[in-house]
Amino acid sequence: MYFEYQNYLKNNENYHDMLTAMKQETEYFMERFKDDPRFLSGWGHGYFCNEDGGRLIYDINKPYEHKCSICGKVYSEFIYDSYFITMFRNDAVVTAMKAALLYAVYAEEKYLTFVKTIVGFYADNYEHFAVHAKEKINCNLNEDVGGAGKIMPQGLNEAIVAIRFIIALELVKDSLDTTWIQEVNEKLFAPMVKLLLPQKMHIHNIPVWINSAIGSMGLFFQEEEWVKEATKNPYHVYEQIRKGVTDSGFWYEGSIHYNFFALEGLMSFLVFAKAYHLEIPADINETVFHMLEAAYEYAFDNDLFPNPSDGWPNISLKTYSYIYFMGYKVFGEKVLPFIKHIENTPGERGKLPLSEPYYYKNKISLERILFGPDIMELKAEEIKSRGSKNFSGSNCAILRNNEFNVFLKYGHQTKSHAHPDKMNIEIMVGGKVLTKDLSNSGYASKLCNGWHRTIAAHNTCVVNGMSTDITKSGEVTQFSDNLIEAKAMAYEGVMYTRKFELRDETLLDSFLVSCEKSSVIDWFFHFETPIETEQLKLKEVNLFTEYPYVTKVSEIETEEKTLILKNDLVTMQLILEEGVKVYFTKTYNNPANTMRDTIILRKEGKEARFQNVITKLKNGLN
Repeated sequence: MYFEYQNYLKNNENYHDMLTAMKQETEYFMERFKDDPRFLSGWGHGYFCNEDGGRLIYDINKPYEHKCSICGKVYSEFIYDSYFITMFRNDAVVTAMKAALLYAVYAEEKYLTFVKTIVGFYADNYEHFAVHAKEKINCNLNEDVGGAGKIMPQGLNEAIVAIRFIIALELVKDSLDTTWIQEVNEKLFAPMVKLLLPQKMHIHNIPVWINSAIGSMGLFFQEEEWVKEATKNPYHVYEQIRKGVTDSGFWYEGSIHYNFFALEGLMSFLVFAKAYHLEIPADINETVFHMLEAAYEYAFDNDLFPNPSDGWPNISLKTYSYIYFMGYKVFGEKVLPFIKHIENTPGERGKLPLSEPYYYKNKISLERILFGPDIMELKAEEIKSRGSKNFSGSNCAILRNNEFNVFLKYGHQTKSHAHPDKMNIEIMVGGKVLTKDLSNSGYASKLCNGWHRTIAAHNTCVVNGMSTDITKSGEVTQFSDNLIEAKAMAYEGVMYTRKFELRDETLLDSFLVSCEKSSVIDWFFHFETPIETEQLKLKEVNLFTEYPYVTKVSEIETEEKTLILKNDLVTMQLILEEGVKVYFTKTYNNPANTMRDTIILRKEGKEARFQNVITKLKNGLN
């Protein structure tokens, strides 16, 4: 059974406010539901401000006015209207899910009508929607990496819509007329399958979603060929898992968000498989559970995630709690320790700007009330403690002690969603952020490719102002609970070797860059907490124009062999080799309404060793 908590929710005061809010939201949307197949959906990654990367505000009452949530700039060009259409249709699909749950709990006919109205509209009009890939109309289905859709701008988004529609129908299926079910299958879901099938052509997060959609539709409509397509034919969902998940329990594209994005697609299908008693191979269950387990292990001690490669800023385990509730439905009580930990950890949940699941007050997910509303009443084993770990299959590692968490990305597996971030680091000190990866804003925002995806936005080294390789793996040469040394070929003829060692309240960082030819070598370190500059001797210079969004550059004049920097968290002692110059700059954060203090060390030659000693401050004192 997909959902079995009707009576529990109806009679439990803990969820009364949430269900009341869902009623109000659902009725509010339905009063305004109006769509047209002539409206073309645009790529959601464009719904971001070009000035600061902030998500634009989706307001159902303002389809032609798109205001930045950060700076307030209003965008009114037609292309932004198409992005709005995508947001609106996502809203419609989520509303159908909410209405279906409300009907399942309260059996009020209007909520069933809402579900049938939304699904029925897209079924009645699906043939009239144009096939398009982002802004390309009536194009080849594989014109774009994201594929092509009709309701939505990509095959990826079409698959997500299909799954969410099927969830809505599953919740109310016992009250649906079989004739109506057959009609929507013929008009909407069978054409969706026909559209999506040619688009599953490699190992990637998008075919994961496509397989999940086809398999879930097949189970619901009892279409055995669709289930076979999802589970046995080339690039099927099990093949995606076997080839796409590294032995570290991490999706091969090397992004925390895309790891969870792929995992959400997988879990969506596994939940349906569980409900329909479809046997899942043992190795698949083992791998998917390992993904849930591994995510806890590579989170920082404060549950924030490191953020290598593409993704969204400020994400944590709490961001993806809804996936753990799906995991509870599939794997049962062994997921309980993770859920208890996530739910009991303080802090605000970082939201997802696109395809955001439904959360009441950003605290309780729809998946929680679907699959485990009573979960906090259940007893669970204590969650195991986290330690230092090298995720060798994913080219990253984390060191931990009582004061520091250090995440190191030392290599790549694939170009897909990769940033030029070899030897990039992220550091937590006493549970607070010293430095982090910005991830990126929406892909169509100029800040994404102009800054977030550039090498200078990361805590690594740059040679001759060029981007590094994003395909080759690195190698760990030493590893223990308090030490890691890794090396990687960053450019042709350029070797990076970086070493970290934890010593109680001190972190030692040594970065060696060895070049076959004389080069200009720049070392970057970005501070989330501003550094004190009053004691520094600064001289404005016109340098680093090769790095976009590096501003207000000053040389720190010193004749000493060491330079001490300080902020509210640490002191940093930079050991300066002969010929190294030090610069203080301002660089853009994500979103770009705030700036970061950035230190750049520059040396010219065939070799440079940058050494850095970071010591945690005690109670704000040296």
